[in-house]
Amino acid sequence: MYETMKVYPLSWAYFLSFIFFTAFAFLNMIIGIVVNVLEEERQKDRKKAREERGEPTLMELQKQLVEIKQLLHKQKNDGQL
Repeated sequence: MYETMKVYPLSWAYFLSFIFFTAFAFLNMIIGIVVNVLEEERQKDRKKAREERGEPTLMELQKQLVEIKQLLHKQKNDGQL
């Protein structure tokens, strides 16, 4: 930086802005990684808590809904005969 400042006195602005933006981008990446890891751990904890409470999963609820629809459709058809 000092060598270029002899020729271009305002070159310090380029170097400082480069350092600032690089540090900003690096800090954002680190924060993003930490937040991502925390969110994954939170989801694991929620899933574990749901399993411990015995709450049904979305897939189980969808299967039950399909079974109920089939039973209602069968009952409707049996009633018409």
